[in-house]
This record gives sequence, structure tokens and C-alpha cells, in this order.
Amino acid sequence: MKKGLKIAAIVVGVLLLLMLILPFAFRGKITTLVKTEGNKMLNAQFDFKSLDISLFRHFPKASVTLSDFWLCGTGEFANDTLIQAEEVTAAINLLSLFGDSGYDIYKIQIDNTTLHAIVLPNGKVNWDIMKPDSLTPAQLEAEAAESPFKVRLQDVRVNQMNIVFDDRQANMYADIRNLNGRCMGDLTSDRTTLQLEAETESLSYRMNGIPFLSNANIYAKMDVDADLAHSKFTLKKNEFRLNAIKADVDGWVAMKDPAIDMDLKMNTNEVGFKEILSLVPALYAKEFEQLKTEGTATLNASAKGLLQGDSIVPQFNIDLKVKDGMFRYPSLPAGVDQINIQAHIQNPGGSMDGTEIKVNPFSFRLAGNPFQVIASVKTPISDPDFRAEAKGTLNLGMIKQVYPLEEMELNGIVNANMQIAGRLSNIEKEQYDRIEASGTVGLTNMNLQLKDMPEVKILQSLLTFTPKYLQLSETTVNIGKNDLTADSRFENYMGYALKGTTLKGVLNVRSNYLNLNDFMGTASTDSTAKVTSAATATTENTQATQASGIIEVPRNIDFQMDAAMKQVVFDQMTFAQMNGKLLVKDGKVDMKNLSMNTLGGNVVMNGYYSTADLTKPQMDANFKLSNLSFTQTYKELNMARQMAPIFENLKGDYSGQLHVLTLLNPDMSPMLPTMQGSGSLSTKDLSLSGVKAIEQIAQAVNKPELKEMKVKDMTLNFTIKEGRVITQPFDLKLGEYVLNLSGSTGLDQTIDYSGKIKLPASAGGFAKLSTIDLKIGGNFTSPKVSLDTKSMANQAVESVAEKAVSELGKKLGLDSAVTANKDSLKQKVTEKATEKVLNFLKKKIK
Repeated sequence: MKKGLKIAAIVVGVLLLLMLILPFAFRGKITTLVKTEGNKMLNAQFDFKSLDISLFRHFPKASVTLSDFWLCGTGEFANDTLIQAEEVTAAINLLSLFGDSGYDIYKIQIDNTTLHAIVLPNGKVNWDIMKPDSLTPAQLEAEAAESPFKVRLQDVRVNQMNIVFDDRQANMYADIRNLNGRCMGDLTSDRTTLQLEAETESLSYRMNGIPFLSNANIYAKMDVDADLAHSKFTLKKNEFRLNAIKADVDGWVAMKDPAIDMDLKMNTNEVGFKEILSLVPALYAKEFEQLKTEGTATLNASAKGLLQGDSIVPQFNIDLKVKDGMFRYPSLPAGVDQINIQAHIQNPGGSMDGTEIKVNPFSFRLAGNPFQVIASVKTPISDPDFRAEAKGTLNLGMIKQVYPLEEMELNGIVNANMQIAGRLSNIEKEQYDRIEASGTVGLTNMNLQLKDMPEVKILQSLLTFTPKYLQLSETTVNIGKNDLTADSRFENYMGYALKGTTLKGVLNVRSNYLNLNDFMGTASTDSTAKVTSAATATTENTQATQASGIIEVPRNIDFQMDAAMKQVVFDQMTFAQMNGKLLVKDGKVDMKNLSMNTLGGNVVMNGYYSTADLTKPQMDANFKLSNLSFTQTYKELNMARQMAPIFENLKGDYSGQLHVLTLLNPDMSPMLPTMQGSGSLSTKDLSLSGVKAIEQIAQAVNKPELKEMKVKDMTLNFTIKEGRVITQPFDLKLGEYVLNLSGSTGLDQTIDYSGKIKLPASAGGFAKLSTIDLKIGGNFTSPKVSLDTKSMANQAVESVAEKAVSELGKKLGLDSAVTANKDSLKQKVTEKATEKVLNFLKKKIK
């Protein structure tokens, strides 16, 4: 007995040891196989951090796990990640690992995955990553038979999957968060029963900018009779839930490439008014279980026919009716009652343009004030035929009596009495006699207070509707200390609302005080951080821009705007008496003679700011500068601190002109490595006291009095290119001395300048030496100034005649063989003269 137990223990031990060792034997083989097979099949980039094999995780099956797996597209989608998964696990028949006939996969599990599907406006999709096949069906079948992977799937699971579907051609967008699902069944047989169960924490869907679902919780559990040979799926026992609405679906779906055929009907026997209210995100998210309701509701939906892309849709009907509804939170003093809804959406099948939407009515009573909306739309794709009416009063101050507003105060009265009707084509053809539009929507005494946000006040505003235009009366909005007064007239407002066509108008804007920093998020203004980021930045601007402080200019707005601002603050700059004209069109703002007092003087700006390509926001502007202060420029303008820190110690004013073309960082500061430009600055009274480079020059030529010199007239011409400011030669008159400088400074504040000091006659000379040559390097905080003695020696030699050079050679002690050869003579004279010149300077310039 003991012997038998001992043998059994040994066998178990050996088996466990083999289960621990064998995975290491197969890891390299399978890693190579996965990458080889992947590269054969995929026209994409993919990789994974590690591949692990375990014989314990799904025993008696072996499991292969890819960690940190990712798959990226190529070409237009080179920077888009299609799939990124924390773990992808496949369970494989253990015995298949030991043979050469292939690997049997029966289960796949995907954990913590992000999937981003994109359809471009031209119809190209980012998931079309399979390499094209030139093989015949028979060859493909033979190749599949020879593949080392044999898929006999019976179980597929996904855990914590996030999916984004961005169809830019059909203007559809879906966002699915935290999807968990499982599919079980024999996926290798011609016919099987699939057991499906899935739930997503949040699903949002919008089409043409209209949100149809917002953060909806969806659950589905169903048995499906799957005819895999003919791609037809018939729903059997099933359960479906959308927020609180429970339903079951009868019917079938068949895949008929490239279309989908269907016959589906939704049954909602348990639906009530409370369940209907769960479709309202704000209500479903706030104490929904405690919500008290009354009234009756019905919801029916069906779809029958073919679905093919966005060109062919099945016949569908959706009916929603609510009669005498009411809801109220028990903790609040009032509710909303007399809720009546009759909504119907239908399409006879075929074109989406055959869809009709009717809402007649949607009415309710809030705090004793009735409000009603009636609306309908036909032919929504080709030529929307629309009708809408709104009438009633909303007391915003009563909302807190019926809905739990947290950390919010809201007051104000909205009065609406307006009607619009017509066709979009009538608007586009300016056939305003065929459009009905009249009435007003007014707002009085609005006050909004949110935690950690400035208070918003609107005393009075009135929108007036006519067939041709929408008129906004003079309206003042106060946001904290900021105020903005506007009046406007908008044309094509119905086309803009219905189909996103261009909104045209004239807008007059005035303000006493506007601090733009209050609306720019929390972008850092730390100069050191900006210098570092600017020095390392490139022209590549990623999706981070879209989540930044960049102010996007809508492409479908065509405005002429007149601005009159008494005081505007941006970053650390203050602008006074800002006046000018702005033309907003095609994602661009053109600024015409925009005048402002700033930096101690006046600036007039002409140019544009564009977000036509949101990944590369751009500014192109010409500035006329008048009497600006060097000190204030350094203090208030971050770009000056980065590119011209010498301004810190300059005292005086300057004028001139500047042209700049640059991309912008996410905080709307210039992306300095991309900046190009040119300009000219002039000053009539400049103090150089405290400028380290000047102090170094004074020390190099042994003239301490030059440290405190003042410049009366100076003109500086420069260009900006490849991250450097390049100056043309310019003169600084330092008493009797004239300093001529030229060179460049960089984003890293490095200096690369050459200089010449013209000596006055009183300084004497050596071999007709008239200038002292300098090299200025280092950086602004630690400049390095040195004498260019070789250049000065060459100058001394070149300044005399050939005979004089020969005589100079003799004086320098050169032998007759050297002085007889002209080229050799000059070279030797230069070498000797360098030493002599340096000694001369030490003696003469004191």
C-alpha cells in the first residue's frame, strides 16, 4: 500500500513537473508561429509584450496568453490603434501541442480591451487589414486545411471592453463602455444553439449630431438558433433591457452579403411610464428607484426587410404614447404633471429619406405653467420638410422644486411662442415667401451658480423669428467679473439647425472686462516648462490638441463681427481699447485692423487664426508696433521670455513691425520650432545697463564705462527660422565706440553672434588696425565673449601694401626665404601678428 502511494506520488510529482517545464519548451515555437501567421495575414502592425503558456489555467486544456497586445493600421491609419488588449487568452487542446497536424483552439477570452473603428469620409475603413488574396476558392480551402491553427470554438468571452465606432461618412458615432459578454455554442458545426449574454455599462449613439442614446445601460440574454451554413439566426428565448425598459424580441436575422435581411418585433408587455422616463439620462442617473410616477405608456417597435449600408433600410415603426403622466421625487416639494406624449417614427422600407417623424404633442406642466411642443419632419435626407411649434412658460427657478439639483442654483423665466415650417430647399433658394416663421423666445432674470464656477447672469434676452433671419436683441451676459454684450442677426438659421449648413450673420460684441484665462482651462503658464516643451516640440500635433485649450472655429459659420472691448486679459497680457473687425468663415478668423493698447504702447494686428485642420491650429499675423516697453514685453509676453530674454534688462521703448507664421500648442501659445517670420524694431533711447553680454564685451576690451552706455538710435532687422532669431548686422553707438553685431539666438537661449568694435582715432592703432573683432557665445544667463585675434591679425596684414607686408615680415623676425614667397609670407605674418596684436591690445586699450 505504502509502495503504491509512493509510486502515485512520484507520478503526480513528475506530471506537475512536466506541466511546469513543458510551457517553456513550447513558448518560443508558438511565439514565432503567432507572429509569422499574423504577418502573413495582416496588412497592419501588431505586437505583444509577452506570450505565456499555462497547463493549469484551463486544465486539461493548455492556455496561451498574449499580454499587452496591440494592432495598428497603416497608411492613412498609421497613427490609429485599432485594438489594444491587456490580455488575449486562447485555450488549446493539450495533445495538439505535441504533433504537427495543428493546434485546436476551443476558447478565446479577451480582457480589458479598447477597439476603435473608423470610417473615413471617402468610405475607407481602418479594420480592412487582411492582405488581399489572389488564390482561388479551392486554393484557399487547401491553404486553410494546411494551417497549423484548427479552430473549434465553443466559448468566446470579452471582459471590460470599450468600443468606439466613428463613421465619418454617414456621420454616425457610437461609444460603448465596459462591455462584458459571452457566446457559447459549437461554432464549428453547420447548425447550433448559441447562448449569448452581454451587458454594457454605457452606450451613447448620435447621428448627424443628434443624440439618440446617452449613457444607456443595455443588457441582453438570448438563445439563438444559428444556421451557420446559411448565416441565418433565429431568436428563441431572450431577454432585452434598455435602462429600465424590459422587452423581448421575436424574429430572425440573415446575413446576405453585402446586406442584412431581418424580421424583428419588440414586445414590451412590462413597460410603464417610469420605464419610459429611464430613457431620459438626467432622470435615470438621479435616485431613479425612488421616483414616483403615474400615467399609462405604450412602446412598440418592429423592423422588416433589408439593411444595406446607409442606402437601404428595412421597413420600421416605432410608436410611443404617454397619457396623463406625472413624476415626483419624494424628497422634493413638487413634481411635473399633465405629461402627454405621442411620438411616431416610421419608414416604408428602402431609402432612409422615406423616414417620417411626428411628435404631436409633447406637453407637460411645471409649477403650474403649461408648456407644449409639436414637431414633424419628412424627407430628412434629401430635403427636410419640417414643422415645429413651441408655446408656454418655463420657470427655471422651480426646477429645483422638482429635480434634485446638486451644488447648483438656477433662476429665470423662459417665455416661448414661436412657429416655423417649410422645406430646407426653400431656405437654400432664399424662397422666404414659402417659409413660415414667426414668434419669439425670451429669457429674463436668468441666474446660474455652479460650484467652483463663476456666477452667470442674463438680465434680458429676446430671440425674434422671421422666415429670413433670427434676430438677437442686445443681450448682456455676466460671467463672474466678465461681461459680454452682443446683438446679432443670423440668416439660414433653419438650415444650420436642420442640416448643419452654414450659419451667416452679423454680430456686434462689446465688453468692459473680459478675462480669457477664465475660459481656457488650467493650462500652465510656467515659463521654464514652456521653454522645455517648446525646445523639444515638433510639428506633429496629436489628438491631445482636441482635448486641450485650443478654441475651435466652426467651419459652418460665416460671421462678420465688430468688436469693441475696453479691457481684455489673456495669459499675463492686458489689452485696452481693443477695437476691430473679425471675419469668421471656414474654420478661420480673419482680423482686420484690430487695434489695442498693450505692453505700454499700441499694436495694430492684421492676419488670421485658423483651426481648419484642428490637429494643426495656425496663426499668421502682421503686427504694427508703436512705443512698446521692453520691460513690459518681457514681463507679460511669454514668447519674449523664451526667444528674447535680453529684454529683461533693457530700458526704453521700441517700435516697428513683425510678421509671424506659426502652429499653436494646446494652450494656444506659439509652437516655437515651427515659427517663421521677419520684422524690424527701432529704438531712440535705450539703456544697456545690466545686460550681461554688454558687460562681458566691456570687460574683454577693458572699457568698464561701456557697461552703462545708452543708445540713442538703433534699428534691428531680423528673421525667425528653424527655431532661431537671426539678426542682420546692426550698430550700437557706445560713446566714441561703435559696436556692430550680427548673428542668432535659439529657443534654448543660446547665443551665436559676431561683433566688431570700431575704434575711434583717439585709441591709436597698430598696423592700421581700426576694429576689434569679437565672438559672443554661451547663453543669455551666462554669455561668453572672446576676442577674435586671428581675424584682427588678418585685418592688420590685409590693410597694408605688399611691400609693407614684406617690411612687416622683417620687423616680425621672418627670414628672407619666407619673405620672398608672397603666400607663405602672409601666412607667417598672420601667425606672428596674432601674438603681437594681442599684446598691443593689452597695452593700448586701457
